[in-house]
Amino acid sequence: MYKIVQIVPALGWGGAQVFCIQLCNELAKHSDYEVTLISMYTYDEKKHLPLSMLDKKVKFISLGKKNGIHLKMFLRIYKTLKQIKPDIVHTHLHSAYYCFYAYLKLKCNYKKVHTLHNLAKQDAPPHGRKMFKYFFKKHIIEAVAISGEVYKSALEEYGSCIKTLIYNGSDEVKPSVAFNETADKINSLKKNPATKILLNVARITKQKNQQLLLDVMRTFENQNVIAIILGDYLAGDKMIYNELISNKPGNVYFLGKVANVSDYLLCADAFVLTSTFEGMPISLIEALSAGVVPVCTPVGGIINIVKKNIGFLSEGVSKDAYIKALQSYLNADASTIQNLKNNGKELYNKEFSMQTCAEKYNALYHSA
Repeated sequence: MYKIVQIVPALGWGGAQVFCIQLCNELAKHSDYEVTLISMYTYDEKKHLPLSMLDKKVKFISLGKKNGIHLKMFLRIYKTLKQIKPDIVHTHLHSAYYCFYAYLKLKCNYKKVHTLHNLAKQDAPPHGRKMFKYFFKKHIIEAVAISGEVYKSALEEYGSCIKTLIYNGSDEVKPSVAFNETADKINSLKKNPATKILLNVARITKQKNQQLLLDVMRTFENQNVIAIILGDYLAGDKMIYNELISNKPGNVYFLGKVANVSDYLLCADAFVLTSTFEGMPISLIEALSAGVVPVCTPVGGIINIVKKNIGFLSEGVSKDAYIKALQSYLNADASTIQNLKNNGKELYNKEFSMQTCAEKYNALYHSA
C-alpha cells in the first residue's frame, strides 16, 4: 500500500483547503493508495468545510492544535507520521513549519513536498522563509509553485533549488440539489431578466480588496448589472466587513458563506476578482469550468490564465483601471462572450482539471 499524507493547518473555507480535499479525493481513486488528510486544528463544523466533501476512502485526522505557537504540535506530528509510516508527506500553508522536527528526526525513507500557494513573500513571513530556504536548499523538501508568477517569486526568494511548477487544479463545477432554489434567489435580486450578474467568491479580507469592487459598482448603479459577494470573514477582518456593509452601493449584495458556490457560478455572467495579490485562485479555475467570463486585476497567477481570449484583465489595481476592464466586458457582444466562455472551458479541460493536476503530483511523488 502506497501511503500519502496531506497536511493543512485547518479545513477553513479557503481555496487551498478546497484544493487539498479535492486532491485527496482524486488520489484516493488509486486502489493501492492509502490517503490521509491531517488537520492540525480541531475540526469545527461551524467554521470549517463540511467533511462530506471528503471521499470516504480518505482517512481524516485532527490533531487539536491551539491558537498561536503550539510546541506540542511538533511532537504530535512526529508521532503521527511515525505511526503511519508514509511514502509521501505533502504540506500546505503554514503546516510545514510543524513538520520540520519530524523531517529531521524521522529517518525512514519518505518524500516531502510543500506547495507554495501564494507569491513567496506573501506565502510565509521572514522567519518562515528562512526556514523554508534551509529545507529547500538541502533538498529535504521539494517545493511546488502553483503558477508562473508564484514560480518566479520563489526563484527570487529561494534560488535555483526551486524546480517544480504544477498549476492548481479543481473539480469541474456542477449543479447541486439546491440549484433551482439558488437560481430563484438570484433572479429575485435582478433589476429585470436581462440584468448581468457579477460574482465575487472570496473571503472578506484586505487581500481580496472588495472595497475596490464596491467603489467600481457605485459608478455602475445606473447600468443593468449587480454584484454578488460570497465569502465569510475571520475575526480579525470583522472591521473590514462592517465598513464594506455600511458603505456598499445598492447594486451589491453580500450573501456570506454558502455551501453551494457551484450553483452561483452556474448562474453568473462574469466572475469578478479585485485582489491586490494572489497565487492561483481556485475560484477562478472553478469559474472557467462553469463557463463564466473572468474580469480580474492583474496580480499573481491570474495573469497566467486571463489572456485576451479568456477574459478581461485590468491594467492595474486602481478604480479607473478596473472600471475600464468591466466596461469592456459589458460592451462585448454576445458572440465575443460565447467565444470567451468556450475558450475558458477548453483551457480548464486542458490545463486545470483536478485530474490533470493530481496526475502531475502523482508523477512528482514517484520521481527520484
